[in-house]
Amino acid sequence: MHMVPIICLVSDFGLEDTWVGVCHAVIVRECPEARVVDLAHQVPPYDVRTGAFVAASGVFQLPDAIHVVVVDPGVGGERRCVCVVTAKGTVLIGPDNGVLMPAASVAGGAVRAFELPVDATASPTFHGRDVFAPAAARLACGESPSAVWTELDVSSLASAPFPECDKEGEYVRGEVLGMDRFGSVRINIPTARISELGLEGDSLEVTIGHNALAVPVCRTFSEVAEGDPLVVLDSSGWLTLSINQGSAADRYGVVPGSRVRVRPL
Repeated sequence: MHMVPIICLVSDFGLEDTWVGVCHAVIVRECPEARVVDLAHQVPPYDVRTGAFVAASGVFQLPDAIHVVVVDPGVGGERRCVCVVTAKGTVLIGPDNGVLMPAASVAGGAVRAFELPVDATASPTFHGRDVFAPAAARLACGESPSAVWTELDVSSLASAPFPECDKEGEYVRGEVLGMDRFGSVRINIPTARISELGLEGDSLEVTIGHNALAVPVCRTFSEVAEGDPLVVLDSSGWLTLSINQGSAADRYGVVPGSRVRVRPL
């Protein structure tokens, strides 16, 4: 069966202006068979950290797509425009400011990287339209990055804007990545690593802010009473602290970057 190429977009463009629509138009003009999917365009302006977290969540759910991530406060400056290919074959396109790296990690790690040329006619303030969208379209129409762009040393890529979790004794140390609109708190502990990190079981101790919580690990929110906390292996690929029909973010007063420790009970 012929697979329709999918290009997923994440940006801080918002939806009030023409920027997202113009990027769509550029892709469709260059590769009419591509399908463009808007994953998120409400990343806070210039917030590379949140953009990276959102993009990684998108890659977890759609690993076979081409992912274009444009949260680019350094647009037109010294930072490079890059294409990153991961161990699982996911292709990422965006600025070399770290925004692509958590998504690459979710997809097995970056194994190859290429620098995208910036034509003299490209707008210095809109590489999303003039560099990243056309590059994605070329790949969607079957071109290979190694055939058209200069390869880079993967180790030269900018580092991720937040660390990976780590192990300290029986605890896994991490931090809050962000909250969804329901107030569920996503932690930088990938669901794919739960067994490796020793966090399998029916309940966990989650120390977050000034709160040390004994929380059940549930498949669904309805497994606990309304207003009670729970941990879920979130559909976007992160260990997540939630409250059934309530906001864990509000109750526990956490913000992105808040430190978290988790251990099995």
